[in-house]
Amino acid sequence: MDENTQYFKELLPGTELNGGKYVIEKKIGEGGFGIAYKAVQQGLGRTVCIKEYFLAGSCVRNTQSRTVQLQGVNDDTFEKYRQAFVREAKTLATLHHPNIVEVIDVFDENNTSYMVMPFIEGRSLQSIVENNGPLSTDEAVNYMAQITNAIGYIHQRHILHRDIKPDNIMITADYKAILIDFGSARQFEQDKTQMHTAMLTHGYAPTEQYTANSRKGSYTDIYAIGATLYFILTGQVPLEAAARMTEKMPEPKELRPDLPDEINRTILKAMQLKAENRHQTVQEFMDDLLNVKPSELVDETIGAKTVVVEKNVVVEKNKKWVVWVIAGAVAVIAALVIWLLLRPKEVVEVDRGKTQAETKDFTGWDMYPMVWVEGGTFTMGDNNHNNKDGDCPEHQVTLDGFYIGQYEVSQALWKKVTGYNPSDYQPDTKPDGEPMSQQEKDNLPVENISFNDAQAFVNQLNQMTGQNFSLPTEAQWEYAARGGNQSKGGKFANGMTADKGIRYNKEFPLPTNVSDITNELGIYHMSGNVAEWCRDLYDQGYYRNSESINPCNTTSGDQRVYRGGSFSEPDEKYVTVFIRAFNYPENSNRTIGLRLVLKK
Repeated sequence: MDENTQYFKELLPGTELNGGKYVIEKKIGEGGFGIAYKAVQQGLGRTVCIKEYFLAGSCVRNTQSRTVQLQGVNDDTFEKYRQAFVREAKTLATLHHPNIVEVIDVFDENNTSYMVMPFIEGRSLQSIVENNGPLSTDEAVNYMAQITNAIGYIHQRHILHRDIKPDNIMITADYKAILIDFGSARQFEQDKTQMHTAMLTHGYAPTEQYTANSRKGSYTDIYAIGATLYFILTGQVPLEAAARMTEKMPEPKELRPDLPDEINRTILKAMQLKAENRHQTVQEFMDDLLNVKPSELVDETIGAKTVVVEKNVVVEKNKKWVVWVIAGAVAVIAALVIWLLLRPKEVVEVDRGKTQAETKDFTGWDMYPMVWVEGGTFTMGDNNHNNKDGDCPEHQVTLDGFYIGQYEVSQALWKKVTGYNPSDYQPDTKPDGEPMSQQEKDNLPVENISFNDAQAFVNQLNQMTGQNFSLPTEAQWEYAARGGNQSKGGKFANGMTADKGIRYNKEFPLPTNVSDITNELGIYHMSGNVAEWCRDLYDQGYYRNSESINPCNTTSGDQRVYRGGSFSEPDEKYVTVFIRAFNYPENSNRTIGLRLVLKK
């Protein structure tokens, strides 16, 4: 450590940030990923909280420049978590709810990043209970009703908090509960298998948070809501979910006999180990808590008695286990027969309806076949079905010829180029329960990537192959999706209807080379499966005045376009060839992947 390196970490009182806009007053807390300060916003004279990204044990600070320097961690790791920190800030900036902490500014400085929030005068529920003891039932229900309302708000926006606990709930002087710390928050789709980093607080996290690749939904946060209510009413942290597999957790009423039955029941229901046995929405939780619609607990005890009916006679499972086995066998056989007759062809290649295409692979690895798209003129956009009030009106566009990937970029190709796999969907089994081979996994499209990730991948691929691959322009993408000069018309990439070959309103994507039908050029999955990043910046008015020859918006807008819609879209209108969507270039999403083009 050189002589200019300070021995303590935090910024000193009086330090100015963001060109003097903020002045640090004092440090108020720190954790594994950051330091929190009380500060003053000079122009408005208001007190704010500033959170600085600072990896505990891996950073030091230069006394002269105040810059953060790495120690014992590489640049890639630091940058990975810094981007996650910025994503947290941008997520919070989109949320506007009286019981959720706001983010009012985010900026980079001192080789790190900062987020600015209003300063909350108050104490955490953790501190209140530790210092004053358990809350009254009226207080507890009041605070949890406020927090549950906030959780319902973020669930409607497909965000899981993933770290609800008493320490992350602040109570103000006027008894307002505010949910803070969205560092673990992630986008989700209800009941879908997703890859989320296994981050958790023991006692407050359900079993599905102990593994990265598991089904998650509103019930994941509901478990934590129930656990938080358990703590603030009893003063004891609940037994952690992993231990509850073999040990019995005391009921809240055992620890506090005066607890009303409906509250005891609601907590136990919210904290059932199996996700399907919990409340499925926050509304169900509140209806149960207020005894509007009382729930029924499911006995999850190993060896618990299960009631079955045999010729109208009620029989206990542990007395008539043979009946259960026989009934189960019959059910399995019946299900197998039905599955054989009606099974969906989810991961089976079929030839019906496919256009054969001549392809070339320019990687040299036999991993990415590309289809030649003859240049031509076409009508881009649609006057009747545009999103964003007509952001892509019908207009004539002329393009030079180009090659485009027959398939979306697979997880295998991404891993070969980058050495890692960011994808959320990496299942061990197929929808029918059969094991999924490594080859089938590798053929799944890569997703959960930002535009910046995609661009870095392209740059690395070009260095490795000596080629000049790129992301497609919007015009190239739409022309290829429509079938180029062989187009039969229609609003989907298969040229006909949405009922064949389009992967939408599903729980997961298909492997890149699996579909019932291709488009006129023999290209797979340009409508649905995973959405695909394009080169263009997003500007709502760009295509009203753009050039007609090889257009690409590289000058206006701060977000990037992606096209084609994805497997999770609820309606066919989102997987049309002309629909436009956009996101910030640093944001990744489990539904967005990429496809490459090459000009020769």
